[in-house]
Amino acid sequence: MNIGVLKEIKQDERRVALQPVQAKALSSLDHGIYVETGAGEGAGFTDDDYLANGAKVVTKSEVLARSKLLLKVKAPLRSEYADYTPHHILFTYLHFDENIPAQDICELINAGFLGIAYEWVGKAGHYPLLEPMSQLTGYLFAQRALELCSQEKGVFCPRNEDVLPGGRALIVGCGNIGLSAFKYLSDLGVPLTIVVPRSQEEFNRKANDRFGTVGIDYIRTTGSELVVMDNKDPSRTQDVIAAALPETDIVLNCAVRRGNLPKQRMEYLIDRKMVRVMRQGSIICDCTACDRDMIETCTSSSSLYHSYREENVVHYNCDHIPSMVASTATRLLTARTFAYIRHIANLGSLQGVAEDENLRNGVCCYRGHLTHALSAEKKGLPYRSVSRLLEAVSTAA
Repeated sequence: MNIGVLKEIKQDERRVALQPVQAKALSSLDHGIYVETGAGEGAGFTDDDYLANGAKVVTKSEVLARSKLLLKVKAPLRSEYADYTPHHILFTYLHFDENIPAQDICELINAGFLGIAYEWVGKAGHYPLLEPMSQLTGYLFAQRALELCSQEKGVFCPRNEDVLPGGRALIVGCGNIGLSAFKYLSDLGVPLTIVVPRSQEEFNRKANDRFGTVGIDYIRTTGSELVVMDNKDPSRTQDVIAAALPETDIVLNCAVRRGNLPKQRMEYLIDRKMVRVMRQGSIICDCTACDRDMIETCTSSSSLYHSYREENVVHYNCDHIPSMVASTATRLLTARTFAYIRHIANLGSLQGVAEDENLRNGVCCYRGHLTHALSAEKKGLPYRSVSRLLEAVSTAA
């Protein structure tokens, strides 16, 4: 199969979807590799690196014309919607369930391509292509928040030794993003308050699993304060958070909204009134980049460096912060995606992809239909299952 590697055009996006050494491995399997000129430069890979590893470096139009499997990192921008045809398989992050408007989804998928989303490849709640970027996201947001707190509030939050007064951070969530933020800040001695969905036992189990340890009580050993989310009466949790915010220097939201807390039950975990009680120059980051979801004043940005003030509080909500360290991020991401790239190239069709449960779960669109149930539900769009589409294809044949 001919495989194309496209250059990212999103603002500040410097990652690339395939390393030169991986191009060599695919070439050795008789796949043709077409790389858009300059695609790898932001991640530290030159056109000559790809040429030396068996790829052809060509224009974007030639990549699109010659390739069946197209590789990207970020979801297509509107200016890219016309690039794809029913001939193409697009393998990238798509995030149809997040900030993209429903009408844009419809316009994009009407091109008819087979779209497989990195973030939904997997099964049983384990998404191996989302995991490394989520982990890196938590570390980078914690790092950036410390920098902003020093610059904008004049507070050095780490307590590397007792003489330093430090600052305080509040972390919402204990998934991959939240655990990375916890690890980064707690290792620097930053006093923490952590809001978790269930219990201290669950947090410690997750932390031990993630960090390869056994039996450590991370809450106790770090001296962190734990707030367990009250799902029956979320206002009680909001009251606890509100009481902590005046003495909090950094807020990192690392949680997405759960189905048991719809907007009707809890419009925001942190609303504008709560933000207003924070001291001037304090920092709020929504690490999930979901616009006005858990925090009323947070909207995402495509800029790696843009921050803004609302209620005298500095907000930073970049929606692709792993690009800040594009070389590291590319190596982490492609180490996970490569096996699937090779597998898709060998399968070559929706029927072949659908026979692999992990890949089937990642199929988000085909022949103009939205095939991801959660995205369809969130956007109020029609849904067609992959199995039904396969039946239709089989009947037509």
